[in-house]
Amino acid sequence: MTGDAALTKGEGGTHGRTPGPARDGTVVMGAGAARLLWLSLLLVLAAMYSAGCLDNGSENGSELQVAVTILPQEEIARAVGGEKVCITVVVPPGVEPHTYEPSAGQIARLSQADMYFRLGRGLLPFEDALVDRLLTLNPDLVVVDTSEGVSLIRVQGQDHGAMQGGDPHVWLSPSNLRIMAGHMAEGFSIIDPGRAADYAAGKEAYIRRVDATDTNIRDMLSGMEGKPFLVFHEAWGYFAREYGLVQVAVGAEGKEPGARELSSLITFARENGIRVVFAEPQYDTRGSEVIAREIHGSVVLIDPLAPDTLSNLERVASAISLIYGEGNGGAVP
Repeated sequence: MTGDAALTKGEGGTHGRTPGPARDGTVVMGAGAARLLWLSLLLVLAAMYSAGCLDNGSENGSELQVAVTILPQEEIARAVGGEKVCITVVVPPGVEPHTYEPSAGQIARLSQADMYFRLGRGLLPFEDALVDRLLTLNPDLVVVDTSEGVSLIRVQGQDHGAMQGGDPHVWLSPSNLRIMAGHMAEGFSIIDPGRAADYAAGKEAYIRRVDATDTNIRDMLSGMEGKPFLVFHEAWGYFAREYGLVQVAVGAEGKEPGARELSSLITFARENGIRVVFAEPQYDTRGSEVIAREIHGSVVLIDPLAPDTLSNLERVASAISLIYGEGNGGAVP
């Protein structure tokens, strides 16, 4: 973030540590068992979920009350902000951000925050509307656009939850995570200048972790530039761009593919030696399972909203490396 380019006045969120799903970002499925387990865990998490600090109150009045839109942002904000920051995640665990609608009560609580880290202008329709509403309720709230400066991937169509802003899955790339951490450090420093050095140190420590993850992934994916991977829901475009891979969608806009598309994808997978279809636990996996059956492969669940983003990126890279690893025959064990 340069100067105040990513900052505006007005926005808040619900605060407090929102528990992240106890789920592994990458799971090899045996039929729908993994998805059923994920849904069971989600019910527990939903019962635990609360509006956070703005609902429960902060134990320490000196804590900054900060809101983020999705779980992956919480990891960055906590790493940069440290223990004196109380964070609330707006979208509950397991809920699809593209279609999320906050309640009037949640909006009222969010308006009490000190700062809101938005994912990015134009990336999520509900977030844009939420920011506008919060600015109306509390013009003094500070809003930080964490994707300011990211080279956005344009999205075909307007139904994916992305408008003119592009693909909203900006956090699935080490390069973008570095940018987001920088914006958060500057935002914290603007509203709490006395701890600016601490926020800068938190940012640098987090970026070192990102760098280490990036190095590990590049080692795992060495020599795989241009290789395709099949995904249900096109969430991994930034990851693919970062590492020279090709994301091939199973269906469009998170919808199940038709018979003709299934046939085409099965042929494509066979021709390219692909034995894995990546799916998400939030979506129906039947189309992915059909393809996996026809190519004698498997469905692997990967959750782009998993709270531990760095570990999640490494898990995905590991799964892709196994697809194309020597002597593996394109199958993930």
